[in-house]
Amino acid sequence: MTDHELRALMNSSLNDGAKALYQQYAQYIYAIIFRILRDCGTREDVEDCFAEVFAEIVQHYSNIQGDSLKAYIGQAARNKALDYAHTLSEQRRHLVSIDSVPEPSEDSVQTSAEQQERDRILLQKIKALGEPDATILVQKYYFKRKMRDIAKMVGLSVNTAQKRCVRALKKLREELKDWR
Repeated sequence: MTDHELRALMNSSLNDGAKALYQQYAQYIYAIIFRILRDCGTREDVEDCFAEVFAEIVQHYSNIQGDSLKAYIGQAARNKALDYAHTLSEQRRHLVSIDSVPEPSEDSVQTSAEQQERDRILLQKIKALGEPDATILVQKYYFKRKMRDIAKMVGLSVNTAQKRCVRALKKLREELKDWR
């Protein structure tokens, strides 16, 4: 099937055109992606990238300019695969080798368990404050968000959100004064 016939089929029936496009170009797309991702990705990464490339081509088919459909498809596959390779290499750079993580001692396990229990109780007490106070405290002290972002998130002015935060902390201190 020529590019002209494929374009006409896509214009008349997107479903039939997508099937024909897949039959004609799937191996070509897969080969380009595989060549780029074979050293840094898994088979699933290649398949995910392939699905994204194919979906983008079908979705933006009407915007494809130029005479050579194969050239456009090849460039789209190459660009997406390079983006995937960059993302995968960034993720890999942040990984830590399991050998570099020290074995936990019994003391650290005990301390960790106690800390988890404290965190669980603290979050329970924060939730008991109700909304929007709980959200304000969690966003400010757990996620380190700025008050203007939190205010926008909960639908309050910055000044009101700040006052609610101060009051919520006061209530929380009162709730936790006997707990230690």
